[in-house]
Amino acid sequence: MEKGLWKRWLQGVERIKEGVKERLAQLWSQKSTGPEEWEELEEMLIATDIGPALAMELVTEFRSLKERSRGSADWREWLYGKLISFFKEGEHNLFPQAQPDFLKAIFLVGINGVGKTTTAGKLAYLAQERGEKVVLISADTFRAAANEQLAIWAERVGCRFFGGSPGADPAAVVYDGLQSALKSKETLAIVDTAGRSHVNKNLLAELEKVSRVVRRFLPEGNVENILVIDALAGQNAFVQVSAIVQVVPLTGIILTKWDSQAKGGILFRIRREFGLPVKYIGVGEGVDDLIPFDAHEFVRAIVF
Repeated sequence: MEKGLWKRWLQGVERIKEGVKERLAQLWSQKSTGPEEWEELEEMLIATDIGPALAMELVTEFRSLKERSRGSADWREWLYGKLISFFKEGEHNLFPQAQPDFLKAIFLVGINGVGKTTTAGKLAYLAQERGEKVVLISADTFRAAANEQLAIWAERVGCRFFGGSPGADPAAVVYDGLQSALKSKETLAIVDTAGRSHVNKNLLAELEKVSRVVRRFLPEGNVENILVIDALAGQNAFVQVSAIVQVVPLTGIILTKWDSQAKGGILFRIRREFGLPVKYIGVGEGVDDLIPFDAHEFVRAIVF
């Protein structure tokens, strides 16, 4: 990872470290610790967006380790092992079970304003760098500027664009786009969908329809259903996942707007509560500002 990108990536880690690591070190070195101090640590952990259940679990295990070892063990090694256990090796990779020599598709979903179109463009850029032949398909037929914005990204990264007319059935546009991709012998189709309110049943039903088109068209292993989430969404992010996972068989998450305001703990809670791997993290607006998630680097940056 380039030094500049690494620095911006770590900015999103600092907030989860801020205060917490120092407090853990203090409690570890103290001869005695009162109940109010353990409660304070739990509240600090909850504030990082990891959620109440995991916060309580971490405090309980840390407290037990301290009492058993009487300060002789390395609490950092324990914390590293605990946090890295939430992730599986290689789970951030796209299409681990794809059928070779067959079209693949990334289906991007999420609410308005999370950066799906920008993410689609960045994914196209990364794929082109790996030698993929990419088409960007716009299934957002409601927003007037949607086609234009995705077409600009296609031109910017040097891939083909496919879009439908305003007001067209998104499922029909996606079907035609995938047919077009096969004829053009493209290897990867990236589908950008309209922003969906996670509380609007009609919009979710339409999203499910578009998702079915993609799944029927391609082998299961050749489809990645990715939910794009604003890293600053906090608790609301989990409400979004809960709703959308009911209509789309999600295979992963991309977190956008990962900067100094992101608290970081959201990654652990998503993995723990929904079993969804984090595929990429967006750290800026540049074409190459989308970073593959590295669990080991992420946890090491937090703990050490």
